[in-house]
Amino acid sequence: MQQIKQTIEKFIKAGDTSDTNLMDEVLHKDYQNIQDGFFEQKGIFIISKEQYIEYISNKTFGGKPRTLAFDSIEQKGNIAIAKLSLESDVLRFSSTITCVQEDEEWQVITNIPVIEKK
Repeated sequence: MQQIKQTIEKFIKAGDTSDTNLMDEVLHKDYQNIQDGFFEQKGIFIISKEQYIEYISNKTFGGKPRTLAFDSIEQKGNIAIAKLSLESDVLRFSSTITCVQEDEEWQVITNIPVIEKK
């Protein structure tokens, strides 16, 4: 369970610090960010690993420190699902993050954030 928490903490840190190298390391090759709405646009948005890293790089996403609280983590074999609460000075996030273990390494494969302005 500790390795899963560390993977998720790296994922959050990479976003908060705009560290695209760390983000690339922690995200699974088939990563998807799935969210309802994209800033002022309505609808479901599915963002690939490459696009997500680009958004981190150009500061569309991330770049602000957030507090992190684990609400729950459940592991079944090589899949783990975590529910998190995050907060920056302007936004609150309730995220469901799925991690997978391949070759004894945990990576983030999906993030489903619910984002609200403070």
